[in-house]
Amino acid sequence: MKGFVDHYMDATELTARIEQLAAEFPHIAEVVNLPNKTNGYRRKAAAIMGSTSGGSTGQAGTVVVESLDWGHEGGNDIWVEFLDPGAPNESLSVDVEGDTITVELATDATGALSSTAAEVIEEINDDNEADDIVRSFTYRGNTGEGIVQARAATQLSDFLSAPDNVSHDPFQVKMLRIGKFRNGSRPGVLAYSQEHAREWQTPLVTTEFAERLLRNYDHNEDIQKLVNQLEIFVVPTINADGSHYSFYDFASQRKNMVNYCDDSLSDPNARNAWGVDINRNYTVGTRFDGYSGASSSCTSGTFSGPAELSEQESSNLVWIPATFDNIKFAMNIHSSGNYFMWSPGAYKVPGRETLPRPTLGEENYFWEASKRILTEIKQHRGTVVTPARTGPIADVLYSAAGNSGDHLWYAEDIYAWNFEVGTSFQPPTEEALNQANEYANGLVELLDVARDYAKDRKNPESEVTPEGGKYDGPVEVSFSWSEPVTIYYTLDGSRPTFDSTKLESAGIREGAETLTIDSTTTLKWFAVDEKGNVENGYDPNKQFHDKFNKETYKITGG
Repeated sequence: MKGFVDHYMDATELTARIEQLAAEFPHIAEVVNLPNKTNGYRRKAAAIMGSTSGGSTGQAGTVVVESLDWGHEGGNDIWVEFLDPGAPNESLSVDVEGDTITVELATDATGALSSTAAEVIEEINDDNEADDIVRSFTYRGNTGEGIVQARAATQLSDFLSAPDNVSHDPFQVKMLRIGKFRNGSRPGVLAYSQEHAREWQTPLVTTEFAERLLRNYDHNEDIQKLVNQLEIFVVPTINADGSHYSFYDFASQRKNMVNYCDDSLSDPNARNAWGVDINRNYTVGTRFDGYSGASSSCTSGTFSGPAELSEQESSNLVWIPATFDNIKFAMNIHSSGNYFMWSPGAYKVPGRETLPRPTLGEENYFWEASKRILTEIKQHRGTVVTPARTGPIADVLYSAAGNSGDHLWYAEDIYAWNFEVGTSFQPPTEEALNQANEYANGLVELLDVARDYAKDRKNPESEVTPEGGKYDGPVEVSFSWSEPVTIYYTLDGSRPTFDSTKLESAGIREGAETLTIDSTTTLKWFAVDEKGNVENGYDPNKQFHDKFNKETYKITGG
């Protein structure tokens, strides 16, 4: 049974849905509260009193007034008006009556208005009653030397439009934990989505995935095996505040809602550019380490925040594997572009120096698992993720400094993939539902990958071509194997151990290197698969254990 999601959902509805699932299936599911509540779907209320056009000259007489309280907690109730007294030689003054701030502007001997924006701002900020409820500043960093004009009473606004069922308070992000045995004794798989708020279809993938596991459990033997033998963690929306803002205020919102801009960019006309890109706010390969693909600008779409893990959202994700250390596999759902990727996800420029690449065995494991997952995605309606869009992020897309996949791979030793589903952020509902179903197929196959990993007790096998013997000239020796492995080898006659040389890739997207043997040499080696099973049961740590492979090449020619 599939096709359980049937419409787009904001973070409030997504959270309610996983709570309902846990209540309906308490024997195999529970809700986990992530430790850090978000900032919340909330903003300070503000008004721009003056012109925003005409460049710095036209903006020189403009004043921004911002509430100290959040808009929903009283800021939206404040009014501000600038009055022309209509008489000569009047002084600038501020009067506060309840929630209304009245600024009476100064005039010169002719009765013309003479208060500059800088003077009005100082008067408001110095008034004991006004500065209890608002603060004031110039528009876009202007010096404020222009003359302020009279303005009718204007109500401050937080410019937020979500319906009443969407709370403005800090949001409790929740995770669904699925499994017959939810005690850390089974290998864990993490699926998470909507780090980027505008990617509306991505939480449909994870929600459809969770629904399939729970609603098929009682009558589908394959699902039962997965749920019984694994522990599955699902976070439909990492960026709840951004989700709400994207749904109800600005569809293209990518980031969260925290504003780190100074007064030069804190007027409400800049509100759609505020926020931190959650997927640039982690701890590995970051902007702070010199990697490319994140910005220090508070209005950039890839703003990494003021520091690593400055945001509650990224701190929540990092907490998950730190708390549930049985997690071995993870999938991050993004859109768009039909990519399927893994680490390294960042590089330095110039030189395109990436984070350390996976070993040959690890890379092969990524590829082999990916083939399985992509095959299942294709089953839904024939969607093909092309080889050109499959591989390490830094190779097939771009550098994404400080992304979550790199944190999971390098800091937590988790096999972590990234989907980039579809070709747009908010496709028509029918298309979004197709994407949810096809990529939920992929997530179910990831569980099969994890289950096979858990059951793997078989030692790998490897061999070399050509075999040892007499040769009259240099020999190019190549390796082959039964499954993705890391090969450790020696050429000096010593026992191979985990400290021996590893067989490496010949290059990016190429196979294994070959060894050139041009003098009589004994090659000794063993293979280790990704589960840690060692070829022939060889124990490299036992000094007299000799179940490694060995071939001798006797070179007789020049």
